[in-house]
Amino acid sequence: MPGKIKSTIELAMEKAARLPKLTKEERRSQQEREYRPRGRALAERFLAGDLAEGDLDLERSGDQGKHREIVREALLASLCQAIDLEDAAATARAFEGIRVLARDDDVEQASRRVNGILRDYQEERERELARAEEAETAALRALGVSGSAIRLNMERSERWRERRSELQERYRPRVDEVKRELGDHLRRILSLG
Repeated sequence: MPGKIKSTIELAMEKAARLPKLTKEERRSQQEREYRPRGRALAERFLAGDLAEGDLDLERSGDQGKHREIVREALLASLCQAIDLEDAAATARAFEGIRVLARDDDVEQASRRVNGILRDYQEERERELARAEEAETAALRALGVSGSAIRLNMERSERWRERRSELQERYRPRVDEVKRELGDHLRRILSLG
């Protein structure tokens, strides 16, 4: 039938057939844009305590093949990013999730290294805070202000903020180095798996 009228679906299918095909890299990029947010969201839920360790695999179980790997990569990357000098609880939680997803001795070694750095940082931070409090108290006494009703707010102390910043500048690169090494290691594991 030469005069056949085509339906909208037939016209759309013909138009789609004439479109250029996506390359492998373009398809991968498109899939990453689609599935990476799911991995990041799972990490956020896990770090917030809304998701138990055992639920990490169950939450991802609906994803298939390459999609699962993209979600897993994003989830692990987000958990690595959550490792933080100032937040020991978030760091511990991040390592719990990483252990579930990547059962590996190098993860345990990284965890021990970070915990050692955090412990050293916290110990030095407490010593420096005590020194800063003593200095603030002495400065107040010199002004004639003293007594048991005086409560220092060290977060408002310029000296303490500067000292804490110096401590962070010394310790943060050490944590960042472990995070980088851990991220590289996890990417290697994912590429092999």
